[in-house]
Amino acid sequence: MGPNTWEFILRLALSALFGGIIGLEREIRLKGAGIRTHLIVCFASCMMMLVSKYGFFDMLEFASQNGYETLKLDPSRISAGLVTAIGFVGAGTIFARKRGVAGLSTAAGLWATVGIGMSTGAGMYPISLIGTVFLVVVQAALHRDHDVLGSASATILIQIEDRPEALDSLHSELTALELEPRGFKYERSGGVLSVELQMDRFPCSDRKMEQLLVPLMKQPFVKSVLW
Repeated sequence: MGPNTWEFILRLALSALFGGIIGLEREIRLKGAGIRTHLIVCFASCMMMLVSKYGFFDMLEFASQNGYETLKLDPSRISAGLVTAIGFVGAGTIFARKRGVAGLSTAAGLWATVGIGMSTGAGMYPISLIGTVFLVVVQAALHRDHDVLGSASATILIQIEDRPEALDSLHSELTALELEPRGFKYERSGGVLSVELQMDRFPCSDRKMEQLLVPLMKQPFVKSVLW
């Protein structure tokens, strides 16, 4: 075992720990990329950083022993490629929904996780620790359905019976719930009227929307409510 082997193992272990901590927050919030994904990304980027920084010393020794006057090595090439390569993984976490595009924060988090793995592989432990804490705090405190900020995915799809009095009752219920849509979309199909409410912002987080909409869901003319 070489003189730096145990330090390399320490860096790999720390990168797995940092990646697991970041992924745990994503896992708790039921995101597609959780503990395993972030742990692997951080561990792999650390390992590649080690190879990029320390993996070619034997080439310098070979050049010296065989009379080569110059041998150009660029330790930054592998690490630079990591920043590009993670884009393919991040793109897989971004997908379109009816309410808009989802997964952007997770993709950005994976990109930042690569940076944490690289800094760990380079031996910059304080930077890695600060980056991990910062990323977890930002993702946990400023998520898009925060209790204070509300939700930016402000679309509610309601299916009701296709009759005039049902639509009037729906408007009355929305007024009672203090929901003020900025626009409506209507679509009729098979005796069912689908009403899409377009709002600037939900008045509360996604987790509390169910409690808010309980009175509406109990109405006999309402068939389904999605948000």
